[in-house]
Amino acid sequence: MKQKKFLAGALCVAASLVAQSVFGAGFGIYEGSARGNAMGTEVTADPASPSVLYNNPAAMTALEGTQMEMGATFIRPHVTVETITPAGSQKNKADSAWWTPPNAYVTHQVNDKIWAGLGIFSRFGLGVEHDDDWAGRYNCQEAIIKSFDINPSLAVKVLDNLSLSAGLRAEWFEFTLDRALPTGTPFVDPDLQFHMKGDSWGIGYNLGAYYEATEWLSFGLAYESEIDQEVEGTYHVNHPNPAVAGGDGEGDISTPSILRAGASVKATDKLTINAGIVYTMWSSYEDLTIKFDPALLGAVPQSSTEKDWDDVFRYQLGAEYALNETWALRAGYIYDESPISDAHVDYIVPANDRHLFSLGVGYKQDNFFCDLGYTYLLIEDRDVTGRAADGVLSGEFTKGDAHMIGIGVGYKI
Repeated sequence: MKQKKFLAGALCVAASLVAQSVFGAGFGIYEGSARGNAMGTEVTADPASPSVLYNNPAAMTALEGTQMEMGATFIRPHVTVETITPAGSQKNKADSAWWTPPNAYVTHQVNDKIWAGLGIFSRFGLGVEHDDDWAGRYNCQEAIIKSFDINPSLAVKVLDNLSLSAGLRAEWFEFTLDRALPTGTPFVDPDLQFHMKGDSWGIGYNLGAYYEATEWLSFGLAYESEIDQEVEGTYHVNHPNPAVAGGDGEGDISTPSILRAGASVKATDKLTINAGIVYTMWSSYEDLTIKFDPALLGAVPQSSTEKDWDDVFRYQLGAEYALNETWALRAGYIYDESPISDAHVDYIVPANDRHLFSLGVGYKQDNFFCDLGYTYLLIEDRDVTGRAADGVLSGEFTKGDAHMIGIGVGYKI
């Protein structure tokens, strides 16, 4: 009987592992610079600084000489999960921590027709930490997600007002997952603790176009390819039998392709308004198979789960008002759809649609500039239908939000 309980618990762990290995879990990172953050992350057609590489490398042809920029976004998420348990309704507020995806950019004008750029930034990340003994511990106790892209790009002015770009993306990501493993009757018998950590490098590409229709109107279009990853890592279970206490895990996963389209309007000499759409093709994440060597708890050699996520839109709006040649004020709004259906909601991240409100300020003096932005992310409440096999209980996500502070500095040589 005990062996069957261990086997059931092992299958739960394997299903949870599959759910987390993609990293994104509906929580991609779109914050590539302090200025961009403050303007609703919409600068696809607004090349004011080297950080335009994050959205659309083709637009760097508007930047003269050699320019550099670096910064970071400090992100602190919060979420409360209400679960229905045999002991009644329980609320658990996940512990929050500051996550800090960095960014760095450099652009160089080779001649009147060719520009080269390099960006280092994060596309996926963040994480969550629940209490070790909370009701959803069989799905997740802690998940930490890290990633970064190294993205060299080349842009060419094919016409005086039209630029095209292409680039290579080398993407690294790492995940850490902790969760409880039931050994008997849930919430009664002591649990085992499962820990897994893995990482991978993958290669992709990006394409872009930038078109200056008039002196006051420009358009941008950019595409980032899907990246296949071959994840390799190790797992550990605090099992009394060393033969089944740990080993290697591996699996093939993909990060989604992304299509961006945006427009920038210089409404007046002082006011710029940007609007755009981001289409993230999460449907590439249909399923995932993880192999364990040796078999997890001596019983599960591999696990496969269906995810069937949806392609989703992100609607972005931003504005900048130049008070003078030195100071500028910025604001933005975003509506961000979640790709995760009711059948696949879990506790790694609050999986629902989001509203983002942002403000910021920019300072420029000679060849130096500094930007500061703040964004408040509000996640809509969502009911959850229990799935015992995945360790998910019926209940609700409530009070989900995040505070994001972006800081950036740059210099034109």
